[in-house]
Amino acid sequence: MAGQLLPAGAVAFATGLLAWPLIGRFAPAWGWLVLGAAGSIGALVASPAGAGPMPAQIALRAGADDESPITTALRGDDGDRPGALGVVALIVVALALFGIGWAGVAQARLQAGVLVRTVPASVRLEASLRTDPTPGPYGWSAIADVGVLETDDRVVVVRERVWISGSEPIPAGLERGDRVAIEGALEVPDDLGFRTALHRRGIGVLVSAGEVRRLGPSDNVIIRAAQSFRNAARRSFRALLPQREAGLLMGLALGDDADLDPALERDFDAAGLGHLLVASGGNVVMVLAPALWFAGLLRLPPKARFVLGVGVVSWVVLVTGGEPSVLRAGVMAGFGLLGAVSGRPRSGAALVGGAVLTLLVLDPWLVWSIGFQLSVAATVGLVALATPIADRLSLLPHPLALAAGTTLAAQLGVTPVLLFHFREVPGTTVAANLAAFGLVAPSMLLGSGAAAAHLVWEPLGRAIVPFALVPIRGLEFVADRSAKAPIPTLASGGGVPVLVLGTVAVLAIAWRLRSGRRFSRTAVLCAIVIAPTFAWWVALGAGPPDDGLEVRFFDVGQGDAALVSSPGGARVLIDGGPDTDEVATDLATLGVRRLDLVVASHPHADHIVGLPAVLARFKVGTVLEPGCPDQEGALRPQLLDAIADEHVPIRHPRAGAAYVVGDMRIDVLSPVACFSGTESDLNNDALVLRVAWRGRVVLFATEPEEPAQEAMLEAGVDLRADVLKVPHHGAATSVPEFFQAVDAATAIVSVGENSYGHPVPSTLDAIEATGAQVWRTDEHGDITVTLGGQGPVSVVVER
Repeated sequence: MAGQLLPAGAVAFATGLLAWPLIGRFAPAWGWLVLGAAGSIGALVASPAGAGPMPAQIALRAGADDESPITTALRGDDGDRPGALGVVALIVVALALFGIGWAGVAQARLQAGVLVRTVPASVRLEASLRTDPTPGPYGWSAIADVGVLETDDRVVVVRERVWISGSEPIPAGLERGDRVAIEGALEVPDDLGFRTALHRRGIGVLVSAGEVRRLGPSDNVIIRAAQSFRNAARRSFRALLPQREAGLLMGLALGDDADLDPALERDFDAAGLGHLLVASGGNVVMVLAPALWFAGLLRLPPKARFVLGVGVVSWVVLVTGGEPSVLRAGVMAGFGLLGAVSGRPRSGAALVGGAVLTLLVLDPWLVWSIGFQLSVAATVGLVALATPIADRLSLLPHPLALAAGTTLAAQLGVTPVLLFHFREVPGTTVAANLAAFGLVAPSMLLGSGAAAAHLVWEPLGRAIVPFALVPIRGLEFVADRSAKAPIPTLASGGGVPVLVLGTVAVLAIAWRLRSGRRFSRTAVLCAIVIAPTFAWWVALGAGPPDDGLEVRFFDVGQGDAALVSSPGGARVLIDGGPDTDEVATDLATLGVRRLDLVVASHPHADHIVGLPAVLARFKVGTVLEPGCPDQEGALRPQLLDAIADEHVPIRHPRAGAAYVVGDMRIDVLSPVACFSGTESDLNNDALVLRVAWRGRVVLFATEPEEPAQEAMLEAGVDLRADVLKVPHHGAATSVPEFFQAVDAATAIVSVGENSYGHPVPSTLDAIEATGAQVWRTDEHGDITVTLGGQGPVSVVVER
């Protein structure tokens, strides 16, 4: 029970920070801080001399290895009178109130910032890059700390963060820590979701950069040294290892994903191993432990070990870029070292609580970081459950029991958070992490050792490489095999209830295991019954539909994705939406394990960005793709690379091609050949598909514009269908005759929030003039259409 106050206080403070958007409006920030101060004063008043430890004493002593200070406080000094139960409660409440007020202060500072008050304006900025530039579909982005703001009429020194959005290629050699000069337009994002996401990172504005010039490395000599170290390590990794393995090792050791193979990253994510690809608390442990061992060999005094340990931890944080999980581990290690040198070692719970509380006070925006949340949850799971679980696995050899206990404990800790944010936990996660447990440290140590040796004497580095490649390729093998393992996914609908129920379940498991009691059969049965309340119920009904052809049009925002399922068990995915993981997650929640056919209608981002993750996670029979040039970007080559990496057959059909998929027939109606010279050749090249089952027809008119539609009409193509997927999100790019020829009873518009005005009234009027009933994903969410052997079309909507 040791060290309960600091963890409880950290949870209370974090809850207060998260609660500000919901309840902060009921009082100004200073009001909440005053209430928190009143609570603290109340705790002091409620703890008179002789009634037990003062609150400050409790907090300072929390986590000592002796008897729990809270237990002492509750019992009282004389052992028979009530102690500080009310005091502890008041401290926790006060910290929650302080958290609300502190979030308000941070928000006020953000809104009152010089950059926010300057927009909109053309500006020149001098800044230091906080993150490495990240390439995207339409340019690149990075976060920077601005030092100087210059407009046409003033020059101001500022200390604020900004989001850089660049449309030109990334300047050569630009990396985290560099000083840059930026010229561009300062603005507040119009998109509410993006604006909120920036606010949760402590950023109020973005600059659309017209020009970015590198001024040089950081002014700070220590940061420059860290930059030089990272660059030297990169050069060694690239010189010694194959490209794929070098990229993986850079991710494992440095948290640097610049060279990470996209297909490998998808495999790790699908297997539940994505946390290994970024720097984490494990990096701190793997560097600090050898350093302290070496200090022990040298018999350094405690204070010297403390200085060495803090220096090593600080260096790891700098080199890895201050990732939230590394920061958490670094502060924990610092507190642990401080406790050791002072002769008052702290419990793991107190170290976690103290680290979290310290970091959130220094940077309240961290509370919104998913990486930080997962790191804390995993650490809490380890502290609370690793030893009890390992003790229950006494039949296993001790190292294996410890590995299993560690993996299971961390997984239990993060599962509620994963279900809340991502709505799923891959069923392979525990097995994959167990398999990877013994490979991560050898990969990092041998790979880093080879790189270090290479800098000193190249032949020695090359001699170590073959030994390093064994565990590295072992990790790749585990990720690849686990990604498509036919194991069900634990899924949920997301939301606060899932987080609360999951957390309560984990706390109950922790309490039971730490009490030394075994779970009764009744408790196990109750757990089995309760589990489906936070597991997405639709996954329980996975399997082919019984009452006809079923088409689920996913609500993916401004994009397209639809799953066609037949009573015979065939499944076809048509397009993958604009998000990298959303459709793959949706398929997992439906219990899908195999797709007979995947169609990439055309290489626009809103149709194919999600397909690489689908290919990585599910067995796919064949991919259909137009095979026409991508004149607008590099999306098609990226998709083709993903298809090739997963060894999936690909076809480039033309009008007249037909495919029999189980009990369905799919006819390709367009294009006859690749278009040239139209307003959008890419849209007109889109595959138009007629999906038929027992005389019922769904027409997937994905994105053809007037030229492609008129070509089909002139060729006399049979366009009649029961259900129409409306072309191009309902844009004004269709001819009314096309809808008349289709004559569908039901029309589905796949659309989201957009600046194009989709769907336009004229297109909706033309569809409704044919007698079709129109359904929209932006208004109704996921739309499931069922076509039985006869009778009307059945439509079920999410909202």
